[in-house]
Amino acid sequence: MLDVPKLLKILHITQKELDHLFENIDKFYYLISNPKLDKKGIQLIDKNGKPRTRDLYPSLRLMKTVQKRIHVQLLKTMKLPDYAFGGIAKRDNILNAKMHQGNKFFFNTDLRNFYPGITHHQVFEMFVKRNFSPTASRILTKLTTYKGMLPQGTPTSPYLANLVFVTAGLELEALAKKNGLMLTTFVDDITISSKTDFKPLVNDILAIITSKGFKISHNKTFYQTKQPKVTNVIVNNNNIRLPDAYKKKIEEFEDKETPHAKGTINYYRRVHKISKIKASKIKVKTISNPEK
Repeated sequence: MLDVPKLLKILHITQKELDHLFENIDKFYYLISNPKLDKKGIQLIDKNGKPRTRDLYPSLRLMKTVQKRIHVQLLKTMKLPDYAFGGIAKRDNILNAKMHQGNKFFFNTDLRNFYPGITHHQVFEMFVKRNFSPTASRILTKLTTYKGMLPQGTPTSPYLANLVFVTAGLELEALAKKNGLMLTTFVDDITISSKTDFKPLVNDILAIITSKGFKISHNKTFYQTKQPKVTNVIVNNNNIRLPDAYKKKIEEFEDKETPHAKGTINYYRRVHKISKIKASKIKVKTISNPEK
């Protein structure tokens, strides 16, 4: 069990520095508030009439440095289930979509307010379950949460979110395996697919997610069969591809040498490249050896 002296040694931080972080916590985060918009670009309003925003709290200076060490030295040593793709090295949204190629029936849902919805209690419990001492778990929780929640925009939050979601993810994975379904998650985006109709299982899927304290974005929840999209990539029986509008966007670039144009073109080419590779080979490469 990891105790406090060992933890401080791993993080290359003194007790004095740790105390300074905790006593001045607000000085080590800053707020970036972006408006939440609908598909038409109109500001979303909550039930109380207030504009909805997506609030990011990136960390600063020593806090950011320590969080990077936590991510590399501790979090990345905790193996995630095969279904997880978001926030993990060498597992991107394209590979996430590729896992579902060849299937016909798709269920997609999005977890509402995923990061701020994860509490410091959930993070603490996750560390304890991973064999950290209660004291070490409290320190790590204080170093990775802010205002009682998991802050979006820090080096540790994506991986921590995956680790906390495991409580629901493993149950979903068991349900998927029992019924011959393919399950993947990409941070807060969940996709389940199959060659056969599994619509009767949708309520069971939603019940597992909500029973663990996660909330569903109902306007982003679909059961579909025609031109299904998985993390913004269209998944067909024999290939994956981007929407036609993406190719048109590339054609409209006046200067294809700008960083934005190059990034867009390279992304398009990567989707095309991954589409040609057999899904079975992709699975072996990314799931069995995710860090290679």
